[in-house]
Amino acid sequence: MELFALKLPLIKKGDPLLDIILSELDVQGKLLKEGDIVVIAEKVVATSQGRVVSLSDVKKISLKAKNLSELYDMDERYVELIIREASMIIGGMTHVILAKINDFLIANAGIDQSNAGLDKVVLLPNNLKKVVWEYRDNLKKKYNLNNLGLIIADSRVQPLRKGTIGIAIATAGFEPIEDLIGHPDLFNRPMEITTRAIADDLASAAQFLLSEADQRTPVVIIRESNVEFTEKPVSTPEMEAEKCLYMNIFSKYLQNVE
Repeated sequence: MELFALKLPLIKKGDPLLDIILSELDVQGKLLKEGDIVVIAEKVVATSQGRVVSLSDVKKISLKAKNLSELYDMDERYVELIIREASMIIGGMTHVILAKINDFLIANAGIDQSNAGLDKVVLLPNNLKKVVWEYRDNLKKKYNLNNLGLIIADSRVQPLRKGTIGIAIATAGFEPIEDLIGHPDLFNRPMEITTRAIADDLASAAQFLLSEADQRTPVVIIRESNVEFTEKPVSTPEMEAEKCLYMNIFSKYLQNVE
């Protein structure tokens, strides 16, 4: 498997991101090939959508935001945006709130202050599932490809682990999950619960090259990944809270603490 990054100019609010990506591929002499996976950092997608907010414009602060900002030592305007974006607030610690948004858990509802500009934040992109297919279909048509995948990626932290890894928050054109339930292991014992997070694995591989600081490389091309390409994926990375190991254990732990 081969990965290479695509450097872009600084993406500003409202810029036509897909046009810029196509232009830079041409300028840098890089063509998409059959079977490629294109990974795009969510922040440039959101920025191009105009999802950049000045904290000074957040005037109406709810009582909940004020209380949480005091509890977790955060800017109440930032917390107000987190509450507006999230479908559920799980909890938090100093400077961080864990929230549920778009069927996954993420720190601060995915609202990022880095690379946003002075007194500004970038929200998660709108209409992720629609956008990821639109980008993929346009790239597929441009390069006349049969098989092409696209991932919109973000970073996340893992329980009891330092640092961030990649997560695929939207995918198109391939199966994001490989179901190994029933497959034999080395000793011919059928696997009972194992599924492979193909899209997240690819996002983590790309995360090594995606720009987190000032590199301006928010696009990574993954070549020869050997995924299962399809126009109609049957799998999905999301799962019900009731089936999630962490959510089940944490909820029981918190009930016992109370």
